Amino acid sequence: MKGLISSIKRMEIHDGDGLRTTIFFKGCTLKCIWCHNPESISPMEQTAFFSVKCASCGLCKGEKNKSTSLKCPTGALTHFGTEYEADKLCEILAKDKAYFDNSGGGVTFSGGECLMQADFAKELAEKLKEKGISVYIDTCGYIKKEAFEKIIPFTDKFLYDIKAIDSKVHKECTGKDNDLILSNLKFILEKGCDVEIRYPLVKGYNDSEAEKIGEFLKKCNFSGKVKVLQYHDFSGSRYEALGMENTMPKVFTSFEDVESAVNTIKSFSVDCINGITED
Repeated sequence: MKGLISSIKRMEIHDGDGLRTTIFFKGCTLKCIWCHNPESISPMEQTAFFSVKCASCGLCKGEKNKSTSLKCPTGALTHFGTEYEADKLCEILAKDKAYFDNSGGGVTFSGGECLMQADFAKELAEKLKEKGISVYIDTCGYIKKEAFEKIIPFTDKFLYDIKAIDSKVHKECTGKDNDLILSNLKFILEKGCDVEIRYPLVKGYNDSEAEKIGEFLKKCNFSGKVKVLQYHDFSGSRYEALGMENTMPKVFTSFEDVESAVNTIKSFSVDCINGITED
């Protein structure tokens, strides 16, 4: 079985415990206005052109297929979307097993929404687990419950986004309501899964949601950790390179903003940390 992967990043420290390799799956079920991985939104292959990197060498001229960045010496043409067989990708990932073992790390499936490719994710996760490699699933939660049922047996931890509890706020920020997301969260918690909640805080957009998140998690008897993430708009150049509208808000979320949200969530007896200081 083949899966379409946007990119693979080794030696990551922000996508779970220890040193991890993060696999960014192509395709997402949401369209968050603040998305910092725009190359992972579309489920199709894409080529980005970073004009500032172009040396006008002319090597790409006349090529019928400009989807490959291998012929671009400066990386001005960058391809997002490579098909992998699960066996081959597992073989590549397993080369770093010594680093995973020594650091308590492993592999994180991210995106986009990795569970859009649930069958491939399951096959790859199963092969990694056979090799003793930890698997984390980074998910927005907006996916059919059946996808979670497939992946749960091979998942060590879910990194689960909660962007808003208020359905109107969620829809304004992501294009979709959050009923399915909250329902799936309750489902995996009831299944006894290890879950870390991630709350991306964007000043002026969803910064009023901290109290609601704390209250919701308390009602769920949530015993895991919440990490509040600081928003930044560093990915604007990728939107331009991909020919996409840059929807990232031009706002600044400060350390104090994040700390305030952390303290609010903690007031509901929920373990919560500041992603700035933790990372």
